[in-house]
Amino acid sequence: MILLIDAGNTRVKIAWLAPGSQWRDAAPLSLTHAELPGLAARLDFTPRRILASNVAGGAVRDALERICQTAWRLPIQWHDARDGHDQLLNRYRQPARLGADRWLGLLGLLRHLRGDPAWQAGAPCILASFGTATTLDTLAWQIQSDGTRRAAFIGGLILPGAALMARSLSQGTADLPLAQGDPVDFPTDTEAAIASGIAAAQIGALLRQRQRAARAYPGVPPLLFVSGGDWPRVQEELRTALEHTDPGPAAQPPRWLDSPVLDGLACLANQDS
Repeated sequence: MILLIDAGNTRVKIAWLAPGSQWRDAAPLSLTHAELPGLAARLDFTPRRILASNVAGGAVRDALERICQTAWRLPIQWHDARDGHDQLLNRYRQPARLGADRWLGLLGLLRHLRGDPAWQAGAPCILASFGTATTLDTLAWQIQSDGTRRAAFIGGLILPGAALMARSLSQGTADLPLAQGDPVDFPTDTEAAIASGIAAAQIGALLRQRQRAARAYPGVPPLLFVSGGDWPRVQEELRTALEHTDPGPAAQPPRWLDSPVLDGLACLANQDS
């Protein structure tokens, strides 16, 4: 088995890939940083390779390397935005500075797009990841100088995630609570006002990028993919917004990806095998 590790700011996701398989096994294992020392005990196999991505800082990276060396005497093959450029063009001004989670998530998204009729017909695609931070990244086809086209990351937004927005209001003000309410159209209490404002900000940013993508690549409506632990906090807000902007029966709902970063690591594992 090939072990895949996505070390995020809040949790670490673990998955595995059977030799010769194109797709990782289903639902990933999710651990807090404090639970990492028990990683080996949770697996019923000995990995032959380990691929990982880390945006959680040096301490988490060092801990993972110690754990994998102690348990299996294996080094970790770390991957970031310097990898996979044969699969996807990176239009970031300084490509190596693009976050590893964003880049690998886009490589994973690209795998899900292969064979999609709308994507093949020229639709741009947005991956909205609702985690500690919210990232809204867009893929589109770009024509090369030789007349061929290639998939490209053309840019994206970063904003505080929904939970981070709620905490900042609670910690940065004297009287506002840590809101747990649900978004509503016209809030009449403080918790609902905060929850609704946060959802509106998150989904407003996504609709902005969707509008920009539709304008830049007209003809086929943009595709939406979503991921991240805070997705349930904003899911209903997006559904309602799309009902107003895309009322027809042909409108495509957003598609859920449980861990596109792990899918991106699986792509690189297959490439290197």
